[in-house]
Amino acid sequence: MSVFRKITPVLAIVFFLIPATGSAQQFDEVMSSEALRPFWSVYGFGASAFTLLNNSQLATDISSTQYNPAFLTNIKRPKASITGKRISVKQLSTLADVGKEYSASSNEFYIDYIGFAYPVPVFQGSFVMSASYTPAAYYYSSATSKGVTGTTFEEEDDDGNKTAHVVDTDLEYDVRESGSIDVVRIAGAVEFLKNFNMGMSVNFYNGERQYLSSETCTDIYDTLGVSSIIYTENIKPSYSGVNADFGLCYQSENYKLGLRISTPLNMAIHEVSQISQGYIYDDTELDSVWMYNFKYKSRYPLEIGSNFAVKIAKVTLGMDFVFHNWQKIEVDLLEDKTAINRDLYWNLRNTTDISASIAIPFGNSFSTRFAYRLVQSPYAELEDSDEEYYHVIGANVETILNKSLIIGCSYQRGFGNLSNYYPYFETTTKQKYTEDRLALSLAVLF
Repeated sequence: MSVFRKITPVLAIVFFLIPATGSAQQFDEVMSSEALRPFWSVYGFGASAFTLLNNSQLATDISSTQYNPAFLTNIKRPKASITGKRISVKQLSTLADVGKEYSASSNEFYIDYIGFAYPVPVFQGSFVMSASYTPAAYYYSSATSKGVTGTTFEEEDDDGNKTAHVVDTDLEYDVRESGSIDVVRIAGAVEFLKNFNMGMSVNFYNGERQYLSSETCTDIYDTLGVSSIIYTENIKPSYSGVNADFGLCYQSENYKLGLRISTPLNMAIHEVSQISQGYIYDDTELDSVWMYNFKYKSRYPLEIGSNFAVKIAKVTLGMDFVFHNWQKIEVDLLEDKTAINRDLYWNLRNTTDISASIAIPFGNSFSTRFAYRLVQSPYAELEDSDEEYYHVIGANVETILNKSLIIGCSYQRGFGNLSNYYPYFETTTKQKYTEDRLALSLAVLF
């Protein structure tokens, strides 16, 4: 019998899971990325979401690319809005900087926005109430990567001497993610002084997502006697939580200033997971399955957004800033009171998103807007320097017909580079991320 066959099945599997080319730079615990994942999106989460449909939706304005409840005072007639959006995500993946680049994509269509606003008659100034529904963030993505890499294992002889060997293995990763967190907002805004507005919204978050991944490692030359290992994860978290947005706005004929403060969002999370491992050793198939069902809480900290705009002739130039306190994210205890994630946040940092926009009207019934947002990665230590920033660009056109019907269309593209670390085989994949969003919106003024 070959000396390789003397290795016990358990020992062989342990050695089989140590790739020579892996780069274990990212988090060590799966829950660490899960603590961040619900709250981070290239397009922004909740009130900071990148938006361009300023006339067809509520609480938006040509001076800003983010939500501010104080902008509701721009609505002078009762208004109902609906928006549909098509999302196309594409990722080009390379395994551990070696091998061929593989492409994976996903396409989804959703009702992206439903809202109604009503200006309440008042003696002086303005007072507007509204209710709306919109996804706070989408989680649609897919990734595939394949390649041959080296796997290190140790052989022990009868005298206890160990010798390290590197075996060629074929790795394949397939990841699919879907779902969204939706938010229902009840909001109001009032003009409390001439040109000064303030608003508030109470936000109810609810949603779920599903993460499916399979990792397959094949011993090309059957050196270890372990032909292949298949590791799969099926993770289904559901979310619910409440927070509030407070907004202030000053607007004159030529200048606009806005400030939004979003209170901490306490999210209750219920996670149902199934983890499985299957392998073939000496023509014997063995499978193991682990089921998890637990609840915990996560807290997204205070967020601040501000904007400034100036009108030159008929053109409006705007700037936006969103300040994120990623290092203040908190994760509560599990139901069994076991402490988790007390050292997970060493790789997070506080960031600032910066946006610039220009709005150009054509007459009284047609307008265009162009915008760009620079999004800084929340991770302090990165695999490559090109992962430092993500980018979002967009354009929209809107027209009003018969002074009562508003039709809008917007296109947005987000793109950037990122690395995904897979702890089971200790391997990193490099990905080029692109997400396109095409939205069509309709609003009626009564």
